[in-house]
Amino acid sequence: MFPTLLEQAMQHSRERIREAFAEFSKHELKQKILELDQIDQLPAPEKVHLPYRDLSFDWVACHELIEQYTTHERQVRLLRELLRVSRKGIFISTTNRYHPLARWMKEGRKSTLLTSFDIKALVDVLPGKPSWKLGHVRIIGLKAYYFLMIWKPGYEPELVSAETTNATTQSALNTASTS
Repeated sequence: MFPTLLEQAMQHSRERIREAFAEFSKHELKQKILELDQIDQLPAPEKVHLPYRDLSFDWVACHELIEQYTTHERQVRLLRELLRVSRKGIFISTTNRYHPLARWMKEGRKSTLLTSFDIKALVDVLPGKPSWKLGHVRIIGLKAYYFLMIWKPGYEPELVSAETTNATTQSALNTASTS
């Protein structure tokens, strides 16, 4: 019974992450979107080069794969590569290393999962200090998944006030962070 309930909660959380990506990318007509969610879609961690030209896609999403690149340096190179092929921005989701159910959510990989501090450390070393925001999805009331949204210059959400971003981005965060 427990594995079934956990799988249902994980599936629901993944759907909410995809909804947050849809809000982030605004899914306008005629946009080119690349969504990576299988390990065979990523290049080898040693080479970190996607087979696409610069700015090939409007938006790029990488779902639960960044932890496959087991070092901080490789994860930063992956983010740079995703930014290289995107024109407007990237969206990264990953399981929270410290969620009590992480060992079941990502069997055998708990030691390579990220924390919010790890994610911030990745963004801090990106060239140009891009605009970014970190959201989350909860399972059993605790942050189970993080999603990182990075906007390229010129595509940042407009600030409505000093405390809030535009309604679309705020809606994505509210949808994903409530449980």
